[in-house]
Amino acid sequence: MRVTPPNEKLNELSRVLENTMREAEGIGLAAPQIGVSLQIAVVDLRKVEKRPSTMELMGKPVDWRVHMPLFFCNPVITLTRKRDDEDEGCLSFPNLHGPVRRSLRIQMDYLDLKGHPVTLTAGGLLARALQHEVDHLMGILFIDRMAPDVRRALSPELEILQQKQLARK
Repeated sequence: MRVTPPNEKLNELSRVLENTMREAEGIGLAAPQIGVSLQIAVVDLRKVEKRPSTMELMGKPVDWRVHMPLFFCNPVITLTRKRDDEDEGCLSFPNLHGPVRRSLRIQMDYLDLKGHPVTLTAGGLLARALQHEVDHLMGILFIDRMAPDVRRALSPELEILQQKQLARK
């Protein structure tokens, strides 16, 4: 569900998202991953040193580190045609990794927590992380983006995760 920032409930949710992401030692988290069906997510790459990123805000290059954690609401991504497969994981699937094809550079329009419209262009890991989190907001999991043969190879691990999840209920 789309959100209308600014509002205090959204600010509180952003704090919960950030704290949950940090506790899990992740680099991103979307509200649906914690059971909230709202269009808000966070990405923070400051602890990642070996996978470069680029960022432009409103068409001007910026140091992406200054803008972390990056909260975004109601995102819309425009993908580039140039894509690459790279290993990806997800906090919703602990210890599960596999190659996922993503655009190397994206443009994303969104609202920040103050309700300001923002146009961001990202490359590298930042582009990948944003695509991953926006997928969560759309009900798409990273395993849905894997090649069929990769997903088949991971099916034993997926079954174990599913059994653990069912046992918790």
